[in-house]
Formats: sequence, C-alpha cells, structure tokens
Amino acid sequence: MAAGAAAGHGGEDRLNGLHDDLLHQIISHLPFTDAARTSVLASPWRHLWRSTPLAIDDAHLPVPARATSAVTGFLADHPGPFVTVRLRHCRLASLDPNWPRLLAGKGTQELALHNKDGKVHPYPARLPAEILRCASLRCLSLAFWVFPGGGDIILPQLRVLELINIYISKEDLRSLLASSPVLHTLTVRGAFWNYQKRKRFHLRSQSLRCVVLGLSGVEHFEVTDAPVLESLILKEQPAAGCDDGGRINIACTPKLRILGYLEPRVHTLQIAGNVIRSDTVASPSVVVPGLKILALRVNFRVLREVKMLASFLRCFPNIDTLHIESALHDPSAIHYGVTREQHAELWQEASALKCSISHLKRMVFHKFRGHPNEIEFLKFIATDAHELESLLLVPLKGSFTSAAQVNEIIDKLDCPQFLAWASKVLIVSPKMDIARNLHKASDLSINDPFCY
Repeated sequence: MAAGAAAGHGGEDRLNGLHDDLLHQIISHLPFTDAARTSVLASPWRHLWRSTPLAIDDAHLPVPARATSAVTGFLADHPGPFVTVRLRHCRLASLDPNWPRLLAGKGTQELALHNKDGKVHPYPARLPAEILRCASLRCLSLAFWVFPGGGDIILPQLRVLELINIYISKEDLRSLLASSPVLHTLTVRGAFWNYQKRKRFHLRSQSLRCVVLGLSGVEHFEVTDAPVLESLILKEQPAAGCDDGGRINIACTPKLRILGYLEPRVHTLQIAGNVIRSDTVASPSVVVPGLKILALRVNFRVLREVKMLASFLRCFPNIDTLHIESALHDPSAIHYGVTREQHAELWQEASALKCSISHLKRMVFHKFRGHPNEIEFLKFIATDAHELESLLLVPLKGSFTSAAQVNEIIDKLDCPQFLAWASKVLIVSPKMDIARNLHKASDLSINDPFCY
C-alpha cells in the first residue's frame, strides 16, 4: 500500500480522515506483518499499530523468516496487549530467549505454542515456565513439550486448554487443573506420558464442563469429583487387533449428559468403581441417570460385544439420543460364527430385562451394512423404543448403491413395528461421515457433537 493510496478523488485524504477506532479495526484484520507496515503510510498512522491489540500467526511469515528472530522483534516492538499469538511453524529454539517473558508480560489472551522440533526429537524441549504464569491467558494450546514441573502456575482466567503430545506427571496435571479455577474445556490428544510404567490419566476438576480425549497408551482413565462435567468424548479408535483399550472409570459426575465413543471390545467401563460386565443388572450404584446422548462402537458379528452393548444400555436408562457405529474388525483376530438366531434371542432377553431405551427419541446408525445381526438390533429398537421419533441410517460407503436397497432390507424385517416407522427412517449418504466429524467436539454450544 502506497501513501498516495490514502487520498481519494481530488486529492482528498478520506482514509486518514476515518476515526481511529475504525482504523484500529482495519489494522486488526490484516496479517500482522502488513499491520506493522501501516506505520510508514503517514504520520497519523505511526501510533495506530502500536495501539491496536496484536494478533500474530507465524503462518503469515515467509518460510525463511520462520527460522529467525523476526517474531521476537514484533513481540518486543509492540507494547501489547496480544489478543492472539500462534507459533506453530517457526523454530522456537531459534528465537530470542526473551520471547516467553514477552508473551507473559504483555497481556496475551490466546496462545498456541507448537514445538516444531519436538515432532522429530525423542525428548521434546521443556516448556518455558513463564508461559504458565501468564495470568491474562484465556485459551492455551501446547504441543510437543515437556511440562516444567514444580513451579508456580498462575492461570486464573484460563478457560480452554489443549494438550498435544505432552510429557507431564500426574502431580503436575493435578496442579495445572487446580491452578485454572475457571477452566471449562480440556482437550488432550496424541501420545500422553506421565513418567510412570502404568499410564494413568486421573481427572478431577470443579470447573470442567467438556473433556475431549484422543489418547494412545493410556491404561486407565478416571474422572472423579467433576460436579459440572457435561461432556466426555473419546475421539480415537484403538489400533486394529488391540483388545485392551484401557479402563474408564466415571464417578461423581452428576451433570454428565454426553458420553462416547465407548467400545465394548477394548474399553472396560466402571461406574463409581463398579465394573460393568455383560450380566450386570441395573441398580443405583451402576446407573448414570442424567446421561442423554450416548455413542457406542460395536461389532455386531461378535456376541460378546453385543452383550456388552445391552449391558451399557441398562446403565444409561434415560438416553434420548443413541449413536451406534457398526465396526468390522480383523476376522483373524476375533471369533465370527454367531448366528442371527443367537442375536434374536439376546435381544428378546434384553427386552424382558427392561433394557432401558424407553425414552429414546433419536437414533443414528453409522456405517450400516445391512448385516442380519444389525437387523436384529433394529428390530429390538423398533419394539422397545416407544418414544422414538427418528432413525437415521448412514450406510458404509460402498455397501449400497442406492437408498432403495436399504429400504428393501427394511421392508423385509418381518417386524410390524417398522410399518409405523415409514416416516421416521431416513437414509443418508455415507459422504456425510458424521461419526468422524468431531473437530468441533469441544464446542459446548453444539447440542450433539456426534452428529452436526
């Protein structure tokens, strides 16, 4: 932009005649490198960049500049506050050593620090401790760091925290949560290390409302004493052939209303310390009455998994939305050969045991294949879900060439209850891939994170 561009027709300087508040808005929407350059347009512009809250994203830097101290120069020259700082591409080790102090001392509100070098080194660098004393932080995203243990943590305004591939001890995790009194959303994904042979992730918080976990290598996840937790989402599938995805223990979570994806093949579920088994009978000690949305991933060709599905349903008697994803595992790793008659008998027993789906209003069946065992489950739903308003079938890509094929299967269900469902069953293109669209899972404004 040249200085002459500020002049309008007849030489009138219309741009410089705008109010400073509007000019600040214009500058705030520019890439930070261009925003800094506005100070050379004309003398009235010299103070504008420095008085506009700074937003830095190193993606706006040319690649050669990401290995220099250019970012540190912007941080040093601007007095703050820093609204957003995203350092996800530059080599942080090449920056001036003062960059953590500058971030902590100039009112940074949203910060993303992804240690690029940590992706290739077996032991990432230690996170600068000053970052954890940035009292103005509201959102923090950290990736590929060793957590600095033992120091003071001062994060009184932190609301959203994302940890990606972080080395952290259980004591430091506990201290981090305790030092973030208004934290409402926690996302943890990638590998998680805590310096112990048994990989445990114990979560306790008085403020957390949403937890999204995409972890590997965790043997035992426990959430206790979380009085306002509303949503617990497990994002990643275990590797093929893995038969032990860890124990999940839920206790003292009276407001929990969203849970999934649970997998009977790999997850051992505990409720208040009670292990849920295929023969578990519903009782106050193993029931989560407030849960409204449940998502499960089940292989309908494995009777043990289907029995656990029935048992899980007994533990959540008041769900109104059920997501089922039909999983197909490696045939060489598990026993196939369960007959349709065995599944029909199982669901007859579940119905007699009052397998609680009486309040179910909506069901989404992801990766529907039309397998006879899946059909038996749908017949059970049609028989016992008296308040069901809609059934959404999302066929596995390649399973059906047209919705007419699915409708043909439904017509042959030999289940009178389906006749009343004619207007409730909807076939959706598998291109929607609803079950995997969880990148907004931590958005508390979304009522159903498994389907939007």
